[in-house]
Amino acid sequence: MRVIMAGGGTGGHLFPGLSLAQAMTQLDPDIEVSFIGTAHGLDMEIVPRAGYFIDILAAGRGSPLSLSRLGNFPRFALSIWQSIKLFKTYKPDVLVALGGFAAATPGIAAKLLGIPLVILEQNSVPGRVNCLLSRWARGIYLQFRCARERFTNTQAKFFDLGSPMREQMRKLAYEKPVDGEALLIIGGSQGAQKLNEIVLESVKSIKEQTGCKIIHVAGAGNEEGIRKAYKTLGVEATVHGFFGRLADCYKESKLAISRSGAGSIAELAAAGLPSILVPLPTAMDNHQMLNAEFVAQRNGAIVLEQPLLTSDILTRQVVRIWKDKQLRDSMAESVRLLARAESAFEIAQSIVQLVNEKV
Repeated sequence: MRVIMAGGGTGGHLFPGLSLAQAMTQLDPDIEVSFIGTAHGLDMEIVPRAGYFIDILAAGRGSPLSLSRLGNFPRFALSIWQSIKLFKTYKPDVLVALGGFAAATPGIAAKLLGIPLVILEQNSVPGRVNCLLSRWARGIYLQFRCARERFTNTQAKFFDLGSPMREQMRKLAYEKPVDGEALLIIGGSQGAQKLNEIVLESVKSIKEQTGCKIIHVAGAGNEEGIRKAYKTLGVEATVHGFFGRLADCYKESKLAISRSGAGSIAELAAAGLPSILVPLPTAMDNHQMLNAEFVAQRNGAIVLEQPLLTSDILTRQVVRIWKDKQLRDSMAESVRLLARAESAFEIAQSIVQLVNEKV
C-alpha cells in the first residue's frame, strides 16, 4: 500500500502525521509512506529528520482568492498541477489530510483522480481546509467528538480515536505520573511571544514562593533571547528552542503552563500532568479556547485567557496549584483519563480497513 500524508506547517499538524506514518509501517512493513508539504513552517526540518521523503508544493499561506496576497491564486493552481503529477507518479492508495493550507491542493487533486481521502482532525473546531476536503472524504478521525457537528456536508465515516502521538509520549501513558520538581512552560512548536513575556514577568516571584525548577520550551529561534532574559532576571532556568525530547521534560515536572493546541492536550493527557492552559487568542475560530475548555470541564486543567492575564494572576494560580498536592493529584487523574495511547495504531488499522473496503 502507498500512503501520502499532506499538510503541515506546524508541529500540531506534522507530529500526528509522523506518528501515524510510523504506526502504519510498523503495522505492515510493505506500506510506503511519504509526505507532501510546503517550504513554509517546520515541514522541511522535521519530516526528513524523521526519515520520510517530502515533496514540496508551491502553495502559499491563506486563501487563493485573498486580495491581500495576489500571488496565492497562481501558486494554488500550480500546486494542484504539481499534486496531480505526483499522484500519477506515485499512484497512492490513500491520501491522509493532516490539515493546514498544504493539504488543500493535494486533497483537490485526490478528488479529481478518484484517490481515497481520509482526514485527521485533532482540534475541537475543524480547520477550514479539512472542512472543505470533508465533502469527498471517506473517513474523518477526531480527537474531540464535538468536532463532528462542524462537518456539515459530508458522507464520511467518523472515528473518535484520539490524536496520534510520538512514541516517547505514547510510552508516558503507561507510566505512573511523576510529581516532579519543575514548572514546565510550553509555547508550542512556533513559540508564544506574549506567553513567554508574561511568564518572564512572573517567574522570579513564582520561584521565590515555590522553589521550583524552571524548564522553558520557548519555540524555535526564541531560545537565546529567553535564555538571556532569565540571566538578566537572575533566575536559573533550562531553556530549549524546539525540543524533540519533550517527554523528559514532562517527567521532571509538577505543573505545566501551556498553549492548548490539540497536540499539547494529547501529550499532557498522556503524561498525566496538571496544567494551566493559556489558549492562543488568534487561533483560527478560537479552537484553542474550546480545546482548553474541554479539558477544564473534566477538571484536568485550569484556563486563563491571555487578554485578561497578568503576571500577578499567573503567579497566584501557579503557587495555589503548586502548594495543593490533593488538587494536583485530582487534576493528574482527570487529565490522564483523556489519554489515547494507542491512537496511532488504531487509526492506522482503521485506514487500511477503510481503503480495502469496496466502495
